Amino acid sequence: MRSPSSSSIAEQLFNQARDLAKANQWAVACPKFEASLRYDPALGTRLNLATCYEHIDKLASAWSLYRDSIDLAKKAGDTKRRDYAQSQAAALEPRLAKLTISAQAKPPAGLVVTRDGTQIEPGALGIALYVDAGTHEISASAPGFESFAQTVTIVDGKGESIVLPSLAAKPTPPPATDSSKGKETSVVARLETEPVPPSPTRKYIAIGAGAAGVVALGVGLVFGAKASSTSKDAMTLCGPDLLCSKADYPRGKELAQDAHSSATISTVLVIGGSAAVVAGVVILLTAPRARERSAARLLPVLHDHGAGLAFTGGF
Repeated sequence: MRSPSSSSIAEQLFNQARDLAKANQWAVACPKFEASLRYDPALGTRLNLATCYEHIDKLASAWSLYRDSIDLAKKAGDTKRRDYAQSQAAALEPRLAKLTISAQAKPPAGLVVTRDGTQIEPGALGIALYVDAGTHEISASAPGFESFAQTVTIVDGKGESIVLPSLAAKPTPPPATDSSKGKETSVVARLETEPVPPSPTRKYIAIGAGAAGVVALGVGLVFGAKASSTSKDAMTLCGPDLLCSKADYPRGKELAQDAHSSATISTVLVIGGSAAVVAGVVILLTAPRARERSAARLLPVLHDHGAGLAFTGGF
């Protein structure tokens, strides 16, 4: 059911169209009738629009509206309008233009054929259909094929036929390349050709060894100085030959033992420290240019004859 507002708009448009038709302004009147028909598909509006189409040479459209009006008039029991629509449709038929669009015997799957943008059902292909006179755009398309388009001009009272050509297959696109694989290859090639910066591990080990050696040398010199001072105290107490009196013997023996221990520790530390400094220099000078991983460590070592430093791991 149409709303009151739709019926009111339809009536106003219809009245404007009728006034334009009376003034023989059919080209302007037809759009008004069309709009009125959309708001309210009344039988009278349909018949007036059909008449308007006749005056602007859209005979196939007029004939189609007359045919629809015949059925609507029959349902409404309006014999006067039914007879009028029948006579008008019969008078137009000899004047109608026909267009036959045919496809190839084996059309591609998914073929879509249109006339002026409206799709033609596959069952309507190969059949002469009434069309308005004038220029029409025919197109055909199917998935995987190039589209086809053709313009045809139709004249009233005559027929035209179009046989759609076989659609050309679209060129097969080249296979997609795996861009990530190419990137991986280029990275590998670059790693193989470009020099790898040396690892800082060896440098750190060399600096650590040198620093430990310097500390060991410093401590060794301190113990050496202590040993010299203690030895002088012992010589002062007991003489150059360390022949102490009975009263000074315990103290002289203690000073002699302290001097001997300090001298031993000093010797070990000086030797170990010197070795560490030399090792650090060697490691730094012989560091390879290629990247490497080092697990070398500098560890203190105790043995029967004293203490020292040793390197473990690989370079």
